[in-house]
Amino acid sequence: MQSPERKLERFGSYLEAVEAFLDEPWSDGMPVIPPTPGLVETMVAAGSRGMDECLGSVPRRELSVYTWQAATCAVMAGCRPDYFPVVLATWEAMLDPRFSLHTVLSSTGGAAIAAVVSGPYAEKIGMRSGMGVFGPGNRANATIGRAVRLGAFTALKAITGELDASSFGHAGKYTFHFAEGDSPMCGGSPWPTIREQMGFDRAATTVTVMPAEAPRQIMHRFEPKAEDMLKAVGLTMRDPAQNGTGTDTCCMVVLGPEHASIFADAGMSPGDVRRALALRSRTSIRELAAAGFRHDYPGNRYNKPDADGSIAGASASHILVVPSGGPGAGWSAFVPSWSWIDDGHPVTRPVRLPEQPEPLRDMARAERDLDFA
Repeated sequence: MQSPERKLERFGSYLEAVEAFLDEPWSDGMPVIPPTPGLVETMVAAGSRGMDECLGSVPRRELSVYTWQAATCAVMAGCRPDYFPVVLATWEAMLDPRFSLHTVLSSTGGAAIAAVVSGPYAEKIGMRSGMGVFGPGNRANATIGRAVRLGAFTALKAITGELDASSFGHAGKYTFHFAEGDSPMCGGSPWPTIREQMGFDRAATTVTVMPAEAPRQIMHRFEPKAEDMLKAVGLTMRDPAQNGTGTDTCCMVVLGPEHASIFADAGMSPGDVRRALALRSRTSIRELAAAGFRHDYPGNRYNKPDADGSIAGASASHILVVPSGGPGAGWSAFVPSWSWIDDGHPVTRPVRLPEQPEPLRDMARAERDLDFA
């Protein structure tokens, strides 16, 4: 598909340009940096794609996203050029057909694009993985995610009230990028990083995207054991009011340092935690009924109950365990998908730098349908 024409608008002043972008559906409601040709060209040069190269298409919208559009929005969002490889990797992941970007951007569920960046390049560009990891104050986290959302507005026409039908939305729709933190030590060795779990070399950097509801903080600061933590997190995961409870869905469990260390000290790997949470997050006909939900309502997508009435939720391969966040009294977070796995499958892509080759990946693992395993 041919790249659309790049049109040049002229304004009398910097402020006039900023106001014009706010008046049009070209911003998220906050001021943007006017994307002059020179700034856009500098941004493109920092990536691994040509100016008019197509990053991917959304067939249901009959629209595609091109490098120059991604770069323009990165400038508008306030990205430094060295952030652009992460922006590109995010777009490449989102535009994978399994991510179902049209559904993610248009549903009344109001999903955000949550993205965890794993690898040394995240640290190099200053992405936050510690205190306030989901909050304000870090330029890289804030502007990389914002660049993607501005691209959804401008290139894919996901404008609120038009092709974006979010009933509520949440703050993560402004930006929801963060970095993986330091892995705890288990048996004298660190937990495998997210990129390694996805089959990439430890020296690589990856972006994993997931359509997400707002994070829910989990408090457990009363000297919990691993089993106590599994109970607390599992109960949070099976809240009947979440759209994905009792269905084939996906989620992130973001463990603060105290909680991650509890699991590691108990000899549990990320895979052990995922498998345990898949069991602990099962709901039941009785729990759904107590909350006012019928498991047999026509058209619902609950999994089929077992003989004892229990209902499976996310499989272990669709639960991403992420060490991140800062120290405190003992906090973690649960980030659910807004829907079922078919409405937004998580996808991982490598961050590619102009001076580096394609990151190595174990293709046997890569063929596992991009699951969290």
